[in-house]
Amino acid sequence: MVVLTQSYVGNLMSLLAVRYIDQPYQRLEDVLDNSDVGIIVVPNTLIIKYIETATSGPLHELGKLIGTKRVSYNKFAELANSMETVVRAATHVIFDLDINFTNMLPKSFSLTGRCDFYLSRSVYATNPLGMVTQKNSLFLPRINKLSYTLVESGLYDQWMKYSEPNSIMCKNPPRIITVTTILSLTSLWGMFVVLGYGFTVAVVVLVMELVCGGAMWGQKGQVAT
Repeated sequence: MVVLTQSYVGNLMSLLAVRYIDQPYQRLEDVLDNSDVGIIVVPNTLIIKYIETATSGPLHELGKLIGTKRVSYNKFAELANSMETVVRAATHVIFDLDINFTNMLPKSFSLTGRCDFYLSRSVYATNPLGMVTQKNSLFLPRINKLSYTLVESGLYDQWMKYSEPNSIMCKNPPRIITVTTILSLTSLWGMFVVLGYGFTVAVVVLVMELVCGGAMWGQKGQVAT
């Protein structure tokens, strides 16, 4: 009964335990330090320009790896497939502008219902978005004011939420989650196996005690003639 009780308590605690989600790559330096991880970039983009012109820092170190086996080029249309294969297998990471992930991450979440991928907290390149007008246009001050108003009011984020369902679900996934699971025979079968073996061993020991004890009493009761 002690074994049964402790097994039940252990199963219950494991089902209610807080689980830690490992997110090892929060900086580009973390990726560069791990020589076993490949880096995927999109050719002929703004990010490549940043890498090629960097004179120091992690972008410069990444530029030194261009042309080696660690850096591979993917077209933008190929990123989703790479994310579901080599990135999911934890052998590669994708280094690109975050706006390009606003389409891939929501689609992955919509299919699985989980945030299987995450974005690093460190930022290394800007992605300017704006409304274009003629140089020295009289409308420029008004456009600037309107652009700031759209962003600061959160209207731009609302547009993104409607245009890309689940667009914000996996931007900042939690690193610690609490998972609760209903107790069932599937999760408790080991406990009953231990209990069954315990009862079997107890019966065997009891039978051996009875047999051995009876034999000993029989030997003591013999009288020499």
